[in-house]
This record gives sequence, C-alpha cells and structure tokens, in this order.
Amino acid sequence: MIPLICRQFNSLFLLIIYYYENSGIGWRLMKKVLIVDDSKFWRLVVSDIVKNIKKDVEILLAEGGMDGLQKALNHRPDYFIIDYNMPDFSGLYLSVVLREMKAFKDSGIVILTASSDTINPFWAKKSGANLFINKGKKEEIEKELQVFLNTPYESLKNYESSESGNVFHIVEKRLKREILEKEILSYLKYSRDERYVISLLVMLFRNFSLFGSFRALLISTSEGRIYSFGKPVDKEVLRKFLISKLEKPTSPSFWSFHGVFGEGSISDDNISAVVKDDGTELGVVLFEDVENPFLLRNALEDSLSSLMVLFRNLNDFRDYVIASETDGLTGLFNKRAIMRFLEEVLRSGKNIAVAMMDIDDFKKINDTFGHPVGDEVLRAVANILRETVKSGKVGRYGGEEFMVVFETGERDAVVKTMNSIMENIRNFDWQKIFGSEKKVTLSGGVAFSKKESSPVELIEEADKKLYTAKRSGKDRYVI
Repeated sequence: MIPLICRQFNSLFLLIIYYYENSGIGWRLMKKVLIVDDSKFWRLVVSDIVKNIKKDVEILLAEGGMDGLQKALNHRPDYFIIDYNMPDFSGLYLSVVLREMKAFKDSGIVILTASSDTINPFWAKKSGANLFINKGKKEEIEKELQVFLNTPYESLKNYESSESGNVFHIVEKRLKREILEKEILSYLKYSRDERYVISLLVMLFRNFSLFGSFRALLISTSEGRIYSFGKPVDKEVLRKFLISKLEKPTSPSFWSFHGVFGEGSISDDNISAVVKDDGTELGVVLFEDVENPFLLRNALEDSLSSLMVLFRNLNDFRDYVIASETDGLTGLFNKRAIMRFLEEVLRSGKNIAVAMMDIDDFKKINDTFGHPVGDEVLRAVANILRETVKSGKVGRYGGEEFMVVFETGERDAVVKTMNSIMENIRNFDWQKIFGSEKKVTLSGGVAFSKKESSPVELIEEADKKLYTAKRSGKDRYVI
C-alpha cells in the first residue's frame, strides 16, 4: 500500500514540475532589480539600499547603458535603477529604448542623477521613467526607493521579442513617430477649416504610400461628418461601412457629406483605423487601393495618438460652432448664422437667390393644437427644407419664418427646388402630427441678386414677394 502511495505521489510531483517548467510561471517568484551605473561605488551603494529594503529580490548589476540593455534583454528585470550620466549613452536614452519594447512597458524605471546633472523630473518622465531621484542624500534615496520597490511593477517574462538590441534603430523609430505627431498636431491651427485639415492628412499619408481613395468619418453627438477623396462612392454605402468599424457608434443629430460621391462602392483592398480617446470613438480613417500597405500601416499606427488629439479638437470645435450657429428647435442655422452665410456668398461675387418662407396660419395651429404640436410642425418643415435644398443653406429666420440662401443664380434651378419644397410640404403625412386630416402649407418670396446687391436689399425684396404670395391666397411662392 505504501509503495503505491509513494508511486502516486512521485507521479503527481513530476506532473507539478512539468507544469511549472512548461507553463511559463516557473518556480521563481523573486523579482529582479537591475542597477545600471558606470560608477562601481554607486552600484554598491544602491545595491545595499535595495537589499535593506527588499530581502526577496535578485539584484543584477550593469556597468553602462549598453551593458544594461543586454542584461535587460537576457534577464527581463522588473525594476530598473539607472544612472543618468554614463559614458556610452545616458539613462534617459536607455529609458526611452526600454519603453519602446513591449517586454518592459510595465516595468518600473528610476533615473538617478547627481546634483550637477542638467536634468529634472520633466525629462525623466518624458523618457518613460516612473521616478527621478537626486543622489544628494542617502536618506532621500532610501525613502524614494522604498516606495518605488513596493510598487508592483513587472516585465513580461514570456514575451517572445523580435526586438534586437539595436538601440539606435529603436530610438530612430521613436524619433520618426514624434516627427509625424508634431506634423499632425500642427494642423490644429486650421481647426476652423475642417475640410482643409482632412486634405492635409491626405497629402501627409501620400508620403508613405500612394492610394486610390481616402475617406474619413468624424463623429460627435452634434454631427457626423464624412469626407471622401478619390473615386466616387455611394454616400449611404460609405456611411454604413465606416460606422461598422465602430464598437459603440454615437448617434449624431444630423449628417453632412463632403467631397466626391456617386454610385461607387468600397474597394476590398482597404486599410482602416478607428481613432479613439480611451473608450470614446472619435472617428475612422479609411484608405483604399494602397500601393504599399506595410509602410502605410506603420505610419498610421504611429499617428493614432496625434490623430486622437486632432479629431477630439475638431469634434469639440464643431460642437461649439453648431451650438453657436444652430437653432435649438429645428437644427437649422439660426438667424445670425444664415445672415453670415448670406454675406459670405455675396462677398464671393456669386449670383445667388434668397427665399423667405413662412408657414401659413401658424398661430391657428398653436392656438388649436398647442405649442408642442406647433414645435413638431416647425421641426417637420425644417427637415423638409434641409433635405430638399441641395445647393444652398437653410436657416430659421424667426418664429415660423425660414430663409433659404441658394448658391446659384440660375432661375430654372431655383424654381425647380422651390416647386419641390412646396410639393414636399403638401404631400407630407401631417396626420401623424395632428392626428387628423389637417394640412400645412407655406408661402414664399424669392429674390435674385444683382451686381452690388446687399443682404438687406435681397431680404426686403424676398419679404415683399412673400407677402404678395400671402395676399394672393397662400400656399404659393412669388418670384
């Protein structure tokens, strides 16, 4: 019986040994501390301090930056205590290199400096170090290292690294990324012109690879904006494709589309990336028909943190603009915004048209059905105007009055749009708002710009024609 139990125990023991040796957990629970300093004196001093603080650590010693890097790759220490001033390369340099390696993303790094060193905590932190300690007083070093060594840092022991010890290649990669980030962040000064910013991104990424098309989605609760550069693509197809890349897509109040659109579809040869800030998805970039996917993917990966800042800024600025320019009830331009747009198109020298439109007998609607129903009517009319006017902008001028600024002076095009507006209003299912057969109609007046026309003159002329339409029986417009 006893031999049988012994054999079973031996089998179990061998099984446990096999599991620990092959699971990657290993027997060693002891943490490793690597002390990197070109001074033998300071290596011994720091080593003694560490031993007094932590009895259960394995201490490794390196005589300089290159030696420290080699020992880091071979032994995967959890804690690094690195001197700043060393003959081969500095502690800052080594800290930068270590943080570029996935194995040491969660390791602890301290940089030790002499009082004469031209470094401060800012540079230590930017290099990736967790802590900066001055070598001035042993008591202060002990106090700081006590906290540091009791913080649970750890390297990835089982990470199969393809990273070589080529420190210069690693630093060059980081330098390239920082140059790319600096370039993208320089676009922040153009935040007022979002389309121009997107065009700058197109030109930037063409430096890494040619591609057939570039699409971008920026999304916030106020507005979803889709930009399309390259071959034509169907708006709805592109919108659905970009949204499908998001895990928790925001539902914006409305959508706008900018660039080249048509009947096309998305190419199967594409590269995309979601731009997000922690859990908030800010947008998507999409490249189609990429000539060198490897170079573009690398550039895109290095750009994501700066794209996050850029997209966040663009979304915040767009939200601010919409809040300041948008009528809260209808989502159209408010009076100030539509007037500013009118002034801008007139300054451009374009021939344009202005339409003033008014809901007929709106006071009766409010008196009979109440103001909440009246608000629903205003929103429905606003949506019809927004969807019908393709070349121009629509604003709520005040109360139940709307203004349309056409970006064309071609009479036939304006007449066609005005007829569509009137028909769409007449054919709308108003019963779902009123609960009865009640209909809503509009009256309007249209004025065409002449040389030297002013905004006030155009509005006054359109207003006069609006009242002519009212006196002529309503449900019509006058040009």
